[in-house]
Amino acid sequence: MNVIDGIYIDGGWRRSSGGESITVVNPYTEEPVGRASVSTAAEVDAAVRSAHRAFTEGGWPETPLDERVEICQRIAGLITDRAGELATTASASMGAPYASWRTLGDSAGLIEMFTESVKRIPFEYLRQDGFGNTLIRRRPVGPVAGIVPWNGPIRSEVKKVIPAILAGCTIVLKSAPETPFGGAALGEICTEAGLPPGVVNVVFGGASTGEALVTHPFIRKIAFTGSTDVGRRIATLAAQEFKRLQLELGGKSAAIVLDDVDLDETLPWLDAGVFRAAGQICFANTRIVVARSRYDEVVGALAQRARAHVLGDPFDPATTMGPLVADRQRDRVRGYIEAGKAEGARLVTGGGTPAGQPRGWFVEPTVFSDVENSMKIAQEEIFGPVASVIPFDDEDDAVRIANDSRYGLGGAVHSADPLHALRVAERVESGYIAINGFGIGGSGPFGGVKNSGMGRECGVEGFESFLEYISYPVPAGFADELAKTVSVG
Repeated sequence: MNVIDGIYIDGGWRRSSGGESITVVNPYTEEPVGRASVSTAAEVDAAVRSAHRAFTEGGWPETPLDERVEICQRIAGLITDRAGELATTASASMGAPYASWRTLGDSAGLIEMFTESVKRIPFEYLRQDGFGNTLIRRRPVGPVAGIVPWNGPIRSEVKKVIPAILAGCTIVLKSAPETPFGGAALGEICTEAGLPPGVVNVVFGGASTGEALVTHPFIRKIAFTGSTDVGRRIATLAAQEFKRLQLELGGKSAAIVLDDVDLDETLPWLDAGVFRAAGQICFANTRIVVARSRYDEVVGALAQRARAHVLGDPFDPATTMGPLVADRQRDRVRGYIEAGKAEGARLVTGGGTPAGQPRGWFVEPTVFSDVENSMKIAQEEIFGPVASVIPFDDEDDAVRIANDSRYGLGGAVHSADPLHALRVAERVESGYIAINGFGIGGSGPFGGVKNSGMGRECGVEGFESFLEYISYPVPAGFADELAKTVSVG
């Protein structure tokens, strides 16, 4: 059994001073697999002060970028070396099939993307124009609070920690209560890779730990991934001290299926968009908006794909879908399924507990047809394997349906003509829209509009809120000298 009895601070473990702990339960066996102590307010304060010292006294912001990149590359190597162990722990904690999580969501590749992106940032340049001469520098904003969800252990932590330290910031990471072991492991890996003490600290717990972290006066930026309701609370708290915010929140993304699609090519993407990770993905495409002429065909084919999923032990190679992360999540999804039926949507397949599974927090892959976009199952984030298939009459109607949501995180447009799909996608209000696909590709910035958040992760743009601009107006003669050694932009 994994046990975390303290906080990770100054490059090592400090025993907890509190008596409260969280039990981590395997969603398949429904049995405990570990526990983690809940960090007290005093422990959060100690962790933040450690990050503050490392930023103000430890010299981390002045560490050359090449050295920061080298450390992050070593972190990637150590994650790869321990991938089997880390994936085993993650699958036991969150229920994701080991076969799909053994590379930890390609965390090492994600680190490579960050290290390549940061090299393209101009940290210093000279601006010379008719308004004068200004030396512009970009400096790290300061200590960061990183708060991660449970649905991507290690990968989620990497998305907060790596850009922070590459930018020259320090960070206090709070792991999710359901999956605390990823953050604990990453803290140790960072130290092993050569990161100085205090640059990365890790605390554990739920809402009280999170509030103590985000309200601490030394925290200058908050990077959060989670629900819209929690994000709203964080934004309210952060506004008191004008802290920087990067919020990746909920979604109810739409996949638009135009009438010219090759369904054999499109169906695997629709399947992944709804059922990957048992639908527990913030950018899942759970609204499938289909041309009326292809509607019955798509509903039938998607239902067939849903019934083909194998639910069971996450460590069985035959399993394609594991349980939901917690009994409360299973009950929440069941509640939405009942609401869909009550509102008049037609349950095509799924909706119950799989036969032959006496244990585990499972919900069958579920497909609803005859869904109106005003229904609860089409408007609210379910975070489970539930598809709402909605017909449209023409492309204007499809765009209207896709945009009729308080969310705007992800989405997709499918067509035999990718250029046509792009033209439709350009009319959808969302942070990213895949063309004939699903998922976050490349090093483009990722994030949402409307109630799906603010700020961006990944790519060059993902570093924006970790850095401050500082301007130094300089005399013309001195500017000419600087121009010999500083890039002009």
